[in-house]
Amino acid sequence: MPFSFNLISLGCPKNQVDSEAMFTRLEKSDIKFTSDIDNCDICVINTCGFIEAARKESIGVIMEAVGKKQAGKIRYIAVAGCMVNNNLNALKEELPEVDIFLPTFDEEKIVEELAAIAGKEITRKNLNRQTSGKYEREHFNLKRTAYLKISEGCGRACSFCTIPSIRGDYKSKPIEEIKNEALYLASAGVKELIIISQDTSYYGIDLNIKNGLYRLLRELAAIKEIKWIRLMYLYPMKTLFTDELISLIKNEEKILKYIDMPVQHISDRILKLMKRGQTKKDIINLIEKLKKEIPGSALRTSLITGFPGETDEDFKELLTFVEDAEFDNLGVFKYSDERAAASYKYGSKVNAKTKSERYKILMETQKTIMPRILSRHIGRTYEAIIDETNNKTAKLRTYFQAPDIDGCVYMYETDLKNNFRNKSDEGFMSVKILKAKDYDLLAAP
Repeated sequence: MPFSFNLISLGCPKNQVDSEAMFTRLEKSDIKFTSDIDNCDICVINTCGFIEAARKESIGVIMEAVGKKQAGKIRYIAVAGCMVNNNLNALKEELPEVDIFLPTFDEEKIVEELAAIAGKEITRKNLNRQTSGKYEREHFNLKRTAYLKISEGCGRACSFCTIPSIRGDYKSKPIEEIKNEALYLASAGVKELIIISQDTSYYGIDLNIKNGLYRLLRELAAIKEIKWIRLMYLYPMKTLFTDELISLIKNEEKILKYIDMPVQHISDRILKLMKRGQTKKDIINLIEKLKKEIPGSALRTSLITGFPGETDEDFKELLTFVEDAEFDNLGVFKYSDERAAASYKYGSKVNAKTKSERYKILMETQKTIMPRILSRHIGRTYEAIIDETNNKTAKLRTYFQAPDIDGCVYMYETDLKNNFRNKSDEGFMSVKILKAKDYDLLAAP
């Protein structure tokens, strides 16, 4: 029987791209994927180590795999990803059952490391084959959608964040390399590229490329088979949103008018403690500019509550901001006190109960805003990408909905079949929004 593997990917989309690369290397080496984790030669776990909750989840998954190994269901365990970077020695000591540890950026060594422990079962032929097809990469979850990572690391000094210590300084990938990867994904049937990075708007600055993101997007938009390009993780700095970039988002059909821009907080005092480099006025002015310059644009943001020193007044200011800004989509995180982050040394910690209460209030506030936001779409017709279908319903997304984190559009499967046969651009169709429920929409052809 061929050597087999199972792969578990944890954490963010950036981590998913690394998992997809490992998956592809293993498959190209004739190491066959199996969904049966109770009957595989090696279980590969790509961990997230960003915050304590993610590390606990990663450890829990590893311990489950250890139990299966002890029961004879798994022969080898490989642990990769962010959690390995800052905890390698401790993990080796605490988890002797793990056969391979691969820090971030070493994931490409998965086949060589496996060959070292599996011996003759992984042949030299396998090792040679996995080096071909540099830009080939499997994409998980959705058939027509893939994440495209344009850089590694981060050059920001945000006091709450550990990414620079885990993944290093910001390093842009060359435009040609990104484009070649996008071309491969397009040849594999991908229609929507989701551009990701720790700081997407910073792209190219480290390579001395003027207006780097603008230049990259122009190259990607020229790929005939790609229909949608979605931007995630744009830093809220006015100087990075150049006139050329804004004009491109406004006028280029393929670039969705969807802007994910994590602002984290709005209180000047907290923003300063976070070392964000922006003020409340800066953020509000940028939001107003984007709404004015790009009519119909959908804005998404992420917030942190419970940051050390966040007072009731700071929180009320943040709550008012959420009510006034009316973001199309919004995510909230409870501050996690990380030893590797500068904010770990800050005093005036906010207790867990208060953090949870503030998180709940923010999320409930956004939920009360959503009917007003979604009502703007009722009666309108949008192009939508088809994500999933089953016997009764179909799940789609419009330009203002990113997968997994935002709402979606539902419609009856019979409507989909009757109206999809004649569509020339497979995977997309026009839908008319009928009504809204919570974060989702109901539509008909």
